[in-house]
Amino acid sequence: MTKDLYDKLMVFGNDREPFLAHNFMRTTDLDDGTATVTLPMHTESLNRWGGAHGGILFSLCDVAMGMAIMTLRQEMVVTVNATIDYLSAAAAGSTLTAVGKVDRLGGKLAFCSAEMTDETGKVIVRAHCVMCFTGRALPL
Repeated sequence: MTKDLYDKLMVFGNDREPFLAHNFMRTTDLDDGTATVTLPMHTESLNRWGGAHGGILFSLCDVAMGMAIMTLRQEMVVTVNATIDYLSAAAAGSTLTAVGKVDRLGGKLAFCSAEMTDETGKVIVRAHCVMCFTGRALPL
């Protein structure tokens, strides 16, 4: 990936998505077919029992997988199917990191996986998804 594309994707992934800003998610690294996205756990990310809400964990993986695709093909994608395995609890106050990668890139579909860890390296979540290209170019 060129430095120009890297810079444009970092702006796209961090400064042009209100949902990510609202939920404190940040894309921290990109490479060909991979993306790293972090989430410092805030009170707003917790469920009623004081742990990380499953929806925010899924969203972090979904973003990492989508950004990984965009490093290879600058076209909008939507998630058509996803599975997630919640393996460990994420503690309040921890910082979570999801690394998404493209497993297979087809003409209309992309198959991806993600692994999320906390700052100690403990695996919190593993996820897989299929995303579909929309035919619309990324507004970079």
